[in-house]
Amino acid sequence: MGKYFVISTAHTPADRVREALGKVERLIPNLRGTGPQALELLHLLDQTADGLAKLEAAGVDIRAERARFESVQQQLRHRPNRFLAEVGVAFQEGRAAVQPDRAHWWWFLDEILAQQRVRQFRRWLAGILIGALLLGGAWLVYDRFVAPPPEVRQAFQHSADGESLVGKGDLRAALAEFEAAAALTPDDPLPWIWRGVIHVELNEADAARVAFETARSLYKTNFDFLLERGLIYLRVGDLVAASADAEQAILENPDSGQGYYLRATIAAEQQDYAAAIADLERAAELAQAAGDAQLEAAARVQRAMVVQLQTAQ
Repeated sequence: MGKYFVISTAHTPADRVREALGKVERLIPNLRGTGPQALELLHLLDQTADGLAKLEAAGVDIRAERARFESVQQQLRHRPNRFLAEVGVAFQEGRAAVQPDRAHWWWFLDEILAQQRVRQFRRWLAGILIGALLLGGAWLVYDRFVAPPPEVRQAFQHSADGESLVGKGDLRAALAEFEAAAALTPDDPLPWIWRGVIHVELNEADAARVAFETARSLYKTNFDFLLERGLIYLRVGDLVAASADAEQAILENPDSGQGYYLRATIAAEQQDYAAAIADLERAAELAQAAGDAQLEAAARVQRAMVVQLQTAQ
């Protein structure tokens, strides 16, 4: 790969580092059209990193150069697609030749990009599920109360605030919000489920049991209760508990695609994409047989996204 890398002609170690940095700063915004020559960028980053380490060990003040180096690294992190598209197969060849240390992360941009895509798809999938849950909850509130009275609107706001606090990790404050919501609308099972799940996460088994028993009494079937609780466990990141509810829901109603859909979402979160695809296919088949066009469409869309996640691994 030496044909892509020009040895620095600067005289002192500090000069060589500054020259390499200057070349990097010119290359990064001008990658388009460079082709395999873009690989020079990685060699320059190697030279800069090694040079800075030696200068630092020698007691040289390199704060300015270190700041410039951090800046160019951030720029490269933000445009891995462009670099990898330009360098092509030369990237893998170059890495094999150099055998770089993991600390020189730029030689592993393909892995970083794959991880970024996985995270993006996982956020997208979670967003769909959470959006559907919120939309479904909003519709149930509207359908049940038609024109909700003030206390129902207040309860809905408390629940929304509670979910926001859960996302921030403040479970105690979230619990207070769901308690306020349940006090305003005691016949709504969702705040009770949220209370139970939060108590579980806080290792408060007795309080959790009471909350779950109350919530269960407000559902027509245990299947519906398990689905809702599984979704909320998923929201708080307790995949073990969510998986247990999904499994039990499938046992209780194996002809419903909803249990398989929930289990597939959990499997995707665990990066078990083969299992997720199989469950989404089953969910779509059962939804089609039941005439549930909404669930069938959601399952087929999710399946296509999980296939892409699997490919990106």
